[in-house]
Amino acid sequence: MGTKPPPALASIRAFAVAGRLQSIRDAAIELHVSPSAVSHHVRAMEDWLGAPLFVRSVRQIRLTEAGQRLSDDLNVAFKGLNAALASAQEAPRPLTIRVSALPLFTSVCLIPRLASFEARFPGAAIEIETSNRVVDFDNDTVDVAIRNIRQPTQGLTAYKLMDLRATPLCSPTLADDLKSPGDLRRATLIHISSRPDGWRKWLSAQGMAELEPRGILTVDTLPAALDLATHGRGVILGLDPLIWDAAQIDRLVVPFASAPVSAGTYFLVHRRHDRSNVAIQAFVRWLRQEVKSDAARFARLRSIHGSRIASGAEPAGSQP
Repeated sequence: MGTKPPPALASIRAFAVAGRLQSIRDAAIELHVSPSAVSHHVRAMEDWLGAPLFVRSVRQIRLTEAGQRLSDDLNVAFKGLNAALASAQEAPRPLTIRVSALPLFTSVCLIPRLASFEARFPGAAIEIETSNRVVDFDNDTVDVAIRNIRQPTQGLTAYKLMDLRATPLCSPTLADDLKSPGDLRRATLIHISSRPDGWRKWLSAQGMAELEPRGILTVDTLPAALDLATHGRGVILGLDPLIWDAAQIDRLVVPFASAPVSAGTYFLVHRRHDRSNVAIQAFVRWLRQEVKSDAARFARLRSIHGSRIASGAEPAGSQP
């Protein structure tokens, strides 16, 4: 004869509590169910065992000998189970954060500061995806996204990191022939595929919406555009203030003074329900503090590099 399959866990639990308390009513209170539900579970246990577990009288119940043995064993087992669950809940868990960030922000702002995060949160694990694509928080495994956007998507939690301003940059040699924005008709403009309207908006702000450059080069990331610019291949629109921290900035200059033009805003975005996620909130607080404390340093770098205008005009960094 084969062994019977075990009864439902709910029935096992209800009997163990009723046996420990010697009361159907008190067991129902502890389990937040009705007394009839507890009685039903106890009868299911008795049917499974094929023997009574309680001696019943009008006002009380008392465990049978078999019921006492089973109740004692089950309550020891449940005590061990509860202890194991409590231990697992209290045990320190590694901080794991999956971050998706734009290439320039990753190379200039995030990677150089990771040592600070790791020192503050030993054992933390960060997975970084460098990408320009739009993050789908409904289907992607990304925890935090850092994007240059005009307005955060509704339904997500967003924190503003910094405003950006478009700043023309090129090699010193190329800058010798560029004395004003109008001279860009003799230059090649380097575009970023993820922001194809960047130059058009900038030219419109200068009152030159109809200007046609000599040529156009398009790449997929700003770091790639920076490399092209340092080799004299054209003019790029750098993102102030991050651009002043780029490795290539010492080989580039602002060719002329121009009207300031917004290039969007960096936001840190995550799912709303992750506001209670310890790991994600630790990363959010850390990065926001890092960016805030870096504002004065970026201002100094803007003053240094923004003043390197080849034409000798007022520096772009001094524009209001």
